[in-house]
Amino acid sequence: MGKNIVITIGRENGSGGKEIAEKLAKKLGINYYDRNLIDMAASKSGMNSAVLYQADEKASHPFFSSYVTAPGEYGTVNDRLFWTQSSIIKDLAQKESCVIVGRCADYVLEDNPNCLHIFIYAPLKARIERIMDRYMLESEEAAKREIMRVDKQRRSYYQYYTDRKWGQYSGKNLVIDSSFFGIDKTVDLIAGIVEDRWPDYNKAAEEA
Repeated sequence: MGKNIVITIGRENGSGGKEIAEKLAKKLGINYYDRNLIDMAASKSGMNSAVLYQADEKASHPFFSSYVTAPGEYGTVNDRLFWTQSSIIKDLAQKESCVIVGRCADYVLEDNPNCLHIFIYAPLKARIERIMDRYMLESEEAAKREIMRVDKQRRSYYQYYTDRKWGQYSGKNLVIDSSFFGIDKTVDLIAGIVEDRWPDYNKAAEEA
């Protein structure tokens, strides 16, 4: 039996972090977790999934009303989602190898030795081009506004629930400029590191 390894990926908006994570999971033969964690949290907590999608990767806010999930259990939707997702992430790390995007997973699993914590970034120009193509935007300014909006949201979320600065190297093993290597070469680079460090890692197919 090999080891369960987890690759956590933080990302700037427009850096291609989501695509890299998806392709990496496929290349390594392990599962990929991103927004599907919201549905898992809804199932575990009994909270409404539509409400959780609105709170995903957002810092707790006093105007986001408190949500009662069971007698004696209180907290904002954002807090309850964070706590529940953190519990799910820890469980996943014990049960299987996987790639997890966002959700402060690097912080949640900071004491797990079989993790590779990565942050994906890219120069603003490259991210603007990617967002314009992805959302079929004609204006660079519109793409820039969307990038700034999402990055601000992710920064607030990460810094609210952890003691670290979002986008910095603290707690990371790799910080990669995806525009330098390109999406596929970045995937190959990370996969090579994983396979070199954990040659006996558990693949999803082997667990089935």
